[in-house]
Order: sequence, then structure tokens, then C-alpha cells
Amino acid sequence: MRPSVKRPGNPPELAWLLDVTESRQPLSESSPIWVRHGSIEQGPPTPYPERHPYCEISIILEGQGTSFVEGEQIVRKAGELMLLGPGLPHWGRIQQYPLRFITAYFLPSVLIEMGPKSDGVRILRRFTARQSAASRLVHPPPKLLTHLKNLFEEMIEEFESDRFGREVKLRTLLLEQLVLLLRWEQSEGRNIGSEELELDWRAIMKTLQHLREHYSEPVYSRDLTRAAGISESRLKVLFHEALGLSWVKYLQGYRIYRAAALLNEGTHNVTEAALAVGFDSFAHFNKTFRSFMGVSPKQYKHIVFQKS
Repeated sequence: MRPSVKRPGNPPELAWLLDVTESRQPLSESSPIWVRHGSIEQGPPTPYPERHPYCEISIILEGQGTSFVEGEQIVRKAGELMLLGPGLPHWGRIQQYPLRFITAYFLPSVLIEMGPKSDGVRILRRFTARQSAASRLVHPPPKLLTHLKNLFEEMIEEFESDRFGREVKLRTLLLEQLVLLLRWEQSEGRNIGSEELELDWRAIMKTLQHLREHYSEPVYSRDLTRAAGISESRLKVLFHEALGLSWVKYLQGYRIYRAAALLNEGTHNVTEAALAVGFDSFAHFNKTFRSFMGVSPKQYKHIVFQKS
């Protein structure tokens, strides 16, 4: 397969970066994977430029388009996968219809929870490492592509079901997909994101552990630097390079996903959930919840109640 053509964007092509908005998918700690799919038969409609605090893996099944990632653009064809990390501004234009696609969003915690000694961190680095748009676009060989397509289709079926073990099965399908992809890349001599992995992630894992153990309490930079054993400036740079967002943003998201889980379980009302995850201002909790989940906590609880 001939590789897609990458071109650096010129000033007019970069104007879309001014319109980037924070997109929202209803992910939570209890439901950390969200799957979208569809077929666009005619134009325009062009998706809005966006970024989000999730990882994203997508595939084009039919059609062709141009993807914009930060300051670069690259042609995407059927059978190609795109890997995006948290905080990356991205956009797309459709060039050939119909465009059929499948996209899976997942929280970084799906991989982080596997622990520092597992391969979860190495997989996550494939999404979060600083790299070109061309490196984010993957061209699997035919046999592997067929397998990955089947896994994507299984994820859609599982995601849209309400069967026992749905969340466990979704994680299993996602992890199988990622392991197959990275094993193939390694066999091809590609090890994106593995450079200085141990040194970088030792401090990051200590920081994440502290955030997860103390998320319901006030957290300050000095606490994290003490836990990580590095300077505040180094932590700021390292955390953003590793996860694509600041530790403050990560903490906000972690608190909100924890709150959503409590609301989903029905064990807490909105005020109790806000206090349980470390918010002392309901107005701040309401605003932050809406920014991550797209609805207010009261609306979210109502939606959960309707589904149950």
C-alpha cells in the first residue's frame, strides 16, 4: 500500500486551530471506553476541530479524507488507523464518499491501571509520545487489518449491548487490538515512545499514584514533587509530555469520572458525590462536570436513572 502523503500546513490551513473546542464523550471510571461508528454519505458535514482528555484509535473502512493533527495534515485512506493521545487538537475533511468509520475512545487509566511493571505504560506511550502525524497513522498488512477490523466490529456489538460483562469484554477487545498492533510494529522495527521510558515513567507513576490516593483531598504541586522526587518545573513538563495534559487537568478529570461512577451506582446524590471526590464548591463541581461530561451532574443522574 502506498503511504499517505504528509504536508506541513501553511498559515491558511492552520486557521482551524483557532476553532478547536473540547469534545466530550460520556466516559467514566466505570465505563472508560466509548465507541462511535457511522457512514457519512454526502457533504459537507465537516466535524468541528476538537481535542479531548482521552486516547483515541480510529479506522476508516471506506472512503478517504484529510486529517489535521496540530500543525500537520495527512491523507487518510480506507484501511488505515489513527492513534491520538489526550490533548491533541485534530480535525478532518472528507474527500471521498461514503466515509465509513469506527472510533474507540478510552481513558488513559485503562492502561495506567495495569501498573508500572506491565506493558500498559508502553502501550500508552504509543499514543502520548511526541511524534509526527505520519507516525500516528498506521498501515497494517492485509491479514492483521482483517483481524483488527473484526475486533472493531466486535467492540461495536459489545458496546451497543447490555449484556453481562460488557465493560470487561470491551477492555479485552481493546487491549487485544492494541497488543496485536504494537507487536506488529515492533516486528517492523518501530518502537515509538519507548525511548527513556523507565526514567520518565518512574516519576509519572509516582505522581499518578499520589493523585489516585489523594484525589478527594486538596492537592498542591509541592505534594506531587515530593512524591515524584523531581522539581516542580520538571514535573510540569514531564507530565504534559507523557499524558498530553497538565496534572491539574488530569486530576479534574479523575475526580469527575469518580463522581460519575458514584452517580451511576446510585449510592450518592449530586452534593454527596461532589464532596466525596474533593470539590468544596457545588458551582465549581457543576461547571467542571459539564465541561467533561457534556451535561450537568443532575442531568447525568437523570439519564442514568432513565436507563436503569
